[in-house]
Amino acid sequence: MNLPYIQCKSLDDYVAFGHRTTPGWLWQSAAYLTAIVGLKQSLDGMRGHVGEIGLWQGRYLTLLGLLSSNEESIVGIDSFVHSSDPAGFQNRIKTRFESDPLLKGRLRLITEDSTKLRIDDIKKVASGPFRLFSIDGGHMADEVFSDVNLICNLMCEGGVMIIDDILNPTCPGVIEGMLRFFNSPVGANYAAFSLVGNKMLVTQRSKADYWRQFLLKFIEKHKSISLFRDTAQTIANFPPGVFPRLCNSDMIVVTWSGDYLISDEGQPVLLRTKVCDPAELNHPDLQLPSVISLMELG
Repeated sequence: MNLPYIQCKSLDDYVAFGHRTTPGWLWQSAAYLTAIVGLKQSLDGMRGHVGEIGLWQGRYLTLLGLLSSNEESIVGIDSFVHSSDPAGFQNRIKTRFESDPLLKGRLRLITEDSTKLRIDDIKKVASGPFRLFSIDGGHMADEVFSDVNLICNLMCEGGVMIIDDILNPTCPGVIEGMLRFFNSPVGANYAAFSLVGNKMLVTQRSKADYWRQFLLKFIEKHKSISLFRDTAQTIANFPPGVFPRLCNSDMIVVTWSGDYLISDEGQPVLLRTKVCDPAELNHPDLQLPSVISLMELG
């Protein structure tokens, strides 16, 4: 399955700078790697919907949508109880998706508390499995555990769950919820395979090595790019074959000295772990090449 040229161009633009126009928070490295993983799924011929729990105003869900084909639905789940203007947030998300010809007619919005949903509630709006699903809902341990348990039952083989705020020091419940999941009978069948920009990528344990090997080869091939140069150097600093581990699973930790976070207002607020000077974004090392070109689709 290949995305049409116009969608590839739109995806490239969104990963590079377009996501800044939609309110939310997103590390640049996470946007970039998400696109690489989603495009690899497409090149492998994987079929499945994309979705997210916890939308805010749709910054990350838009990226997931641009990675999907016309035959795949885009499912958003949010009760909007934490929004300052719940009705306004819903309307803005709907308008944003309907105004984009590439996304129009594919958004399926569920405005319910995700922890109260059942598998059949989601299947009513998207009957098939998912290949990409972001979990960014409630950040208390019980909420994270509930959301991941729900979504893991809907993933296709080799599908990827993306857990947000895994490294956010203000949300330790995310880590607790995920550890509880991995140590549960169901969660024992899943494994984390990468950490990038405050997100953790999780798949079935039987498929984790496939994704690890893909990322290792991709990073080695493109290590002249600053994002992967820094990561390759970090990997090289470990003894051969030794990687950071979580719950008996090796992880590819993407480290980039130029990583930056775009704030809710669309402006950079952090460059790695310090307050960002917008002028620094013009540094050549922060100018990443087209993700489409790296995937050899352009």
